[in-house]
Amino acid sequence: MFPIRILSPLLAIGLAGFYFLPETSNNIVSLTQRLEENLEERVPAIRDVHATISKEVEELKNETVKEVEQVTSKLGITTRK
Repeated sequence: MFPIRILSPLLAIGLAGFYFLPETSNNIVSLTQRLEENLEERVPAIRDVHATISKEVEELKNETVKEVEQVTSKLGITTRK
């Protein structure tokens, strides 16, 4: 329950920012990415951790998509592609 109380306001602020101020939000994201890339060049440990996390998130995403496809096929739900 505790993470929900912390994460839900942050998520709401982030989504509202992209909805109401899309250009500003995109500028913030691109600035953050540039700063992260510069930091990764100077600190290899951060680059390694970032690569590991990205790999795990991608694997989780692929597993989730497979499970959703299995459930929808069992239930007979058709999806548009």
